[in-house]
Amino acid sequence: MDRPHDVPDTRPRTAGLPPPADGPVPGCPFCPGAEDQTPPERWALRDAGPADGPGWRVRAVPNRYPVIVPPEGAHEVVINCDRHVAAFWDLTHEEASWAARGWWERERAVAEQTHRTFLFLNQGAQAGASLQHTHTQLVGLPVDPPRLAAREAAFTAGPCPLCADLAGDDARVVAEEDGLVAWCPEIPPLTAVVRIAPRTHAPRWDRAGAEALGRLIRRVTRAAAQVVGTDAANLWLHQGRAGGPDAVHWHMEAIPRIGTLAGLELGAGVYGLVLDPTAYAARLRAAIGGTAARA
Repeated sequence: MDRPHDVPDTRPRTAGLPPPADGPVPGCPFCPGAEDQTPPERWALRDAGPADGPGWRVRAVPNRYPVIVPPEGAHEVVINCDRHVAAFWDLTHEEASWAARGWWERERAVAEQTHRTFLFLNQGAQAGASLQHTHTQLVGLPVDPPRLAAREAAFTAGPCPLCADLAGDDARVVAEEDGLVAWCPEIPPLTAVVRIAPRTHAPRWDRAGAEALGRLIRRVTRAAAQVVGTDAANLWLHQGRAGGPDAVHWHMEAIPRIGTLAGLELGAGVYGLVLDPTAYAARLRAAIGGTAARA
């Protein structure tokens, strides 16, 4: 494909992402001053200036290389910060809140136009990122993908599995902030997964929950990178679709990319785990800096 790339695929898995740049990086289409290199913005959090010019803090634009296009669906990019930052945890506390507010604003808007939304962040070449400047993608879909449909069915089949997991051993809790809790699931879908959700069952996020989510992601992903030794990570949001069942408990999953999915995983759907969830949670709490790890 002819997508722009500034993340070399040959980087060692533990090499680390570059530190924040001192100013706009030449050639980066997501830096201030390069607004003409993206489609016209759909939304922006601005201090000053007209649309499609500098003065923004968070900016949402259509993806120039969409996987789906209107009227069938939508594909947008939320540029998480005006600074050229590669790792989400290098955002400030306030910037992380602003970024997640942008996710919520655009997810809500796209949800009104499509059947199902899916929000995700790729960080690092090993996680699928082609541009270093931190950004999140939002896809609006006309149908339920099989994995999301199966996830929804798991919630509607009986008691909420997230509520049940949270009611278990608090030794797997990593951190909490403003009603959200980050913990290591008892039965994780992949090694080193950290799940973030409200302690109280809620099918869809709100703006306050989104902003708290941004702050908590910043703390948890930094700790995970320190513990497992890689900056590459994927994050994605699961929640109830608009008009769907309230049985779904909204949550985000953060997955450090510490291995390559190979034949057993891709062919048979069998995933081996190399970290015990309770021990991993303890190491994450230590990296964050406290036994309770509360904000």
